[in-house]
Amino acid sequence: MSFADKLLQESIEGRTLCIAHNLKLESLFKLKLLEENDPQIREGIEACQQNNEVVMVSAIYSYLATLYLQQNNPHQAISILESNFDSLKTTKYVPYLAIFNSLLSQAHHEVGSNEQAEEYALVAIDEAKNINISNSSVNAYRVLYQIAESRGDHQMALQYHKQYAEADKAYLDDIKTKHLAFQLAQHQAAEQKSRIGLLDKQNNLLKIEQKLARSEAENNRLFIALLIAIITLLSFWGYKSWMTQKRLKQLAEFDALTGVFNRGHFTQLAQSALQYCENSDIYLSCILFDLDKFKTINDSYGHACGDWVLKRVADVCKVQGRSNDIFARLGGEEFCILLPGCDLLTATRLAETCRKAIAQLDTSDSGAEFIITASFGVTDAKLSGYDLEKITADADMAMYQSKHDGRNRTTVFGRALAIDNSEGNAGGNDDVSENRQGHLTL
Repeated sequence: MSFADKLLQESIEGRTLCIAHNLKLESLFKLKLLEENDPQIREGIEACQQNNEVVMVSAIYSYLATLYLQQNNPHQAISILESNFDSLKTTKYVPYLAIFNSLLSQAHHEVGSNEQAEEYALVAIDEAKNINISNSSVNAYRVLYQIAESRGDHQMALQYHKQYAEADKAYLDDIKTKHLAFQLAQHQAAEQKSRIGLLDKQNNLLKIEQKLARSEAENNRLFIALLIAIITLLSFWGYKSWMTQKRLKQLAEFDALTGVFNRGHFTQLAQSALQYCENSDIYLSCILFDLDKFKTINDSYGHACGDWVLKRVADVCKVQGRSNDIFARLGGEEFCILLPGCDLLTATRLAETCRKAIAQLDTSDSGAEFIITASFGVTDAKLSGYDLEKITADADMAMYQSKHDGRNRTTVFGRALAIDNSEGNAGGNDDVSENRQGHLTL
């Protein structure tokens, strides 16, 4: 009953709800706590009828009929059993068919209908043959014995009485067997409890050993913690040292404002690249450019605006180039790009792309509106050789020729070629074209 109550407290429905009600009513019935007017009977019947659980409904009606018989109300018991007998027969469930027939035989005998009582009793006995031990056959034999005795058929009464006694004894023996099994389980539980007590004592000894082991482990943990602290401190010191070295390298190799290489590191990388290209007979080009009228920007809009221009110019040029190009700020507003493995035509096209990108910069983010342009000079190792000073000097000369010719243009060293942004000139084309005006002859 306790477990049935727990089940009914859950949010259950359907067949599970019907079973829970049936278990609760069966428990109350066998504990002799169930009364025929208990509202739980109606709740159980409705829950089982809604789910078409005919056997469960029949079980509840059998409890109710038994209560009516105990209250000397056999007519009510007959009414309940007969009104539900047809639906139970459709299930062909023998245990409850035997119970219904047994209860009907008892009820008809109490109202004096001995012929009907005898018929129901015989059917109950026949149905109970396939059930090992059943209270239905006990009640049926008792009714048959009483009917035979009332008729004066003492021989038949004696026979039925013997069968009744045997069935009753078997039924009681089954109950005793169940009680013995329960008691055996209790004894086994007590034995288990004793074993647990013994295990508790052994556990206490283990606890003492564990305390000693914990003390030793605590000492080991303290040692490990100290070791970890030392390792952590050394790791932190090493990390700080590495970060410091990285920072120093950053300061030594890169321009703090634009993020490109500074002049000193550019010189080292450029000399290595020149030597490698010379030894391997590989193309190498050099682009040098200078921002036009940069001093005017500084004077007009302030040095913060000038710094913004330098960073944006470096950003747009880095995007145009390759990852292995050597891009550096040589000082002030002057930049240089050394391009290993790049011929003069490709370098000139790159310079022109950078020039156009610079000219298209939107300066509104700087807080002022103005135009940024740059003058470019281009040369390569075939024209200027593999000496760093010579190749940069030639690119610088070409750049100054661009400034002399009106700025915002690209000039190739040593050839009558120039690309500018003036209206009607060759700057409108993507390729290098011959300067029709003869701007440069070096």
